[in-house]
Amino acid sequence: MPQAPTQRLNWTQPRDSVQHHAMTTTRTVVISGLGLMGSSAAAALSAAGWSVRLHHRRPEVSAEAASQGWGKAYDSLSEAAAGADIGLVGVPVSVVAEVVSELLAANPRLVVTDLGSTKASICERLAAESRAGQFVGSHPMCGSHQQGLAHADPLLYTGATVAVTPTGDTPPATVAAAIALWQAMGARCIQLEPAIHDRAVASASHLPHVLAAATAALLCDEGLDLAATGFRDTSRVAAGSPRLWCDILRENSSAVRDLLATSRAHLAALEQALATDDATAIEAWLEQGRAGRERFDQRDH
Repeated sequence: MPQAPTQRLNWTQPRDSVQHHAMTTTRTVVISGLGLMGSSAAAALSAAGWSVRLHHRRPEVSAEAASQGWGKAYDSLSEAAAGADIGLVGVPVSVVAEVVSELLAANPRLVVTDLGSTKASICERLAAESRAGQFVGSHPMCGSHQQGLAHADPLLYTGATVAVTPTGDTPPATVAAAIALWQAMGARCIQLEPAIHDRAVASASHLPHVLAAATAALLCDEGLDLAATGFRDTSRVAAGSPRLWCDILRENSSAVRDLLATSRAHLAALEQALATDDATAIEAWLEQGRAGRERFDQRDH
């Protein structure tokens, strides 16, 4: 299968642990959306010495996060935004732009970034805010199939890669503010244009999720007792929230559909090799997969 194009710029260095990197000057962040990712960010930033303001559409969730010592709960997003330095939006991708706009209406001086796994459509909707230095997209490449604040981990972002996605009009200071936020959580950042990010993440995350879901859905009754580590490893991410992933796949529909077409052709080549009992072609097909996995394993060595 052809590789998705990528563009790598300006890696930041990962941090050893969030506890060792408190800011010399306390900064204030408002986090809207306290699922696994947002609550893990709250836990990490509070441990790093930031002042954290917590908001969720259900007030009992932000109250629970506050009870964990991860910040102060606010029922009103506009009150949480007032006087803050930076905003982090952890809501479903289809409503990110709406929440960003609400934050900026309450505090026009705020710099806002997000946790969404698609970027082009969000950045298009927020083009004016990006030009004004108020928004830059982010996508942390970490997480879990487990959901919700109960599974929050203050070390989730330590050593993780975060794609920061400025447009050509985004001021450097806005990008620097987002990177500083992620560095405080122990992450390293890479900059990608939004459209390039979406094509790359379709290959690295979205297509694997689709194929894992297909693998899990096709497990037959007779195979259930035989499924072991191979099935578990291959299908793990299929346990993720269908509602969340429906949102993600719809937002990145074009890139995912392109890869699905490529996948069908790739699988058809194997089907043809099996039909003709072409051992050389079958082995070559499998070798492409082994080589791709080896590239991943050796990436950071």
